[in-house]
Amino acid sequence: MTNNPTPIATKDSVSEDHHIGSSSQRTPPPPLPPSPPPPTTSTNQHVTNPSSSKPRGRPLGSKNKSKPIPLPVPLPTEPSVAVLVVTVDPNRDIMECILDIAHQDHVSLSIVSAIGMINSVTLRNSTHGAPSLVLHGPFKLLSLTGSYLYRNEYTLHLGATPPRPLSFGINFSAANGEIFTGIIGGSVVAGEGVSLTVSTFKNPDILKYAAEREEGDDNNSDNDNTNPNDLTEGGDDLRSI
Repeated sequence: MTNNPTPIATKDSVSEDHHIGSSSQRTPPPPLPPSPPPPTTSTNQHVTNPSSSKPRGRPLGSKNKSKPIPLPVPLPTEPSVAVLVVTVDPNRDIMECILDIAHQDHVSLSIVSAIGMINSVTLRNSTHGAPSLVLHGPFKLLSLTGSYLYRNEYTLHLGATPPRPLSFGINFSAANGEIFTGIIGGSVVAGEGVSLTVSTFKNPDILKYAAEREEGDDNNSDNDNTNPNDLTEGGDDLRSI
């Protein structure tokens, strides 16, 4: 006698058949709601990046570094010496022009060089009490040297000789080539193209200069000495070379 197994339907198969059979009758599921947008960062909020934050504390090895010493900055000062180039108008007294520069700027001065033509010149006479010599040109001005100390202001050092407050010498030549030299004792009237180079200064130091002499210089100087009376004739300060 044979026992035929009775088919038993499982729960899964029944539910599957039921789902298949009823799928056509069921409504589709409702759509999902849209997802919310990602949070945005406000422009007013400060965003801190951990990687860009400044480290705290003293850098490694900074204690061993020497700090630079601030150097004093000197204040600008006016130059104590100035050089001027002065053009003298024709028929004007050159000596008056020189003194005007000293009095207007309150400085002492020295003449470095001078060129041009002069119409007349007054020279000091070497004879005591004799009148000055006035020569009329035109003459060619070769050189004009000397200095003027404003208000006789200077610092005299030990051994130095006090200078004259006003002393100028001049060299000039005539049309025939004759050259004259002397000490100015009055006016020097300018002609055409007179130009002076003047150095101005304040409160100069007057020092005594002693040149160092080597052995044998005394013997050489004795051999080279000549009689000054052989070079000039007469005693006038005005000399013709």
